[in-house]
Amino acid sequence: MTFKIKGAIFKNTADKLQQRLGDRYDASKKYPEVDGVFGIKEEDRMALASYIMNAAPNEKGEVPLRVTGYNNTSQSGVKYLGLSIEPDFKTLKAIEEALLAAVPPAAAPVQVVDVSQDDLF
Repeated sequence: MTFKIKGAIFKNTADKLQQRLGDRYDASKKYPEVDGVFGIKEEDRMALASYIMNAAPNEKGEVPLRVTGYNNTSQSGVKYLGLSIEPDFKTLKAIEEALLAAVPPAAAPVQVVDVSQDDLF
């Protein structure tokens, strides 16, 4: 049930916002200072959903996710913050323990009795 979601956060400038928003850009409005996109790989989608659905919320009613980041520079020289989102270790262990506790013990072995046609009547 592990996953790793990667994304990048870049600093916004008026020029970048105008380029991205085109006619919708309004210089009098306040825009976020940074923005970016996270991408979830296909093989991580179910793991993320399972983590969210099976985690017990904390005292704030939230499911924690671990976020780590590094300051990076792109090949074109643009600085950005590279981020990764992963399961919180304690929460993941609690999920695993709860799922193991929910598994019923192995059933008793079934004894097969051989009944031939001669024994029926």
